[in-house]
Amino acid sequence: MPKPSETEHASNVRLAESDHAAVDMCHCGTLQVHLGDLSLRLPAELVLSLTRTLTVALARRQSILSERAGEASMAAVNWASNDTPRGKA
Repeated sequence: MPKPSETEHASNVRLAESDHAAVDMCHCGTLQVHLGDLSLRLPAELVLSLTRTLTVALARRQSILSERAGEASMAAVNWASNDTPRGKA
C-alpha cells in the first residue's frame, strides 16, 4: 500500500501545456515542469525567478541579433559605396 506522502503527490493538476513543455501543480503547491523527457519539481517562487531570467535573456538575445543584423547591413552598404572604379585591364 502506498504511503500517504506518495498518494498526496500523485494528484497533479495540469496548469499549462504546449508542444514542448507542460506545467503541473502538485497537491502541495510545488510546480512540476516537464521539458521533453526532463521533469523538475520546483517551488513556484523559483519558477517565477526562472521565468524572469529567461525573459531577460530572450530580450537581450533579440537585441544582440538586431545589432548584428544592423552591422551586417551597414558593412554591405559601406562595401558597395567604397567600390572604386578601376582602370582598364
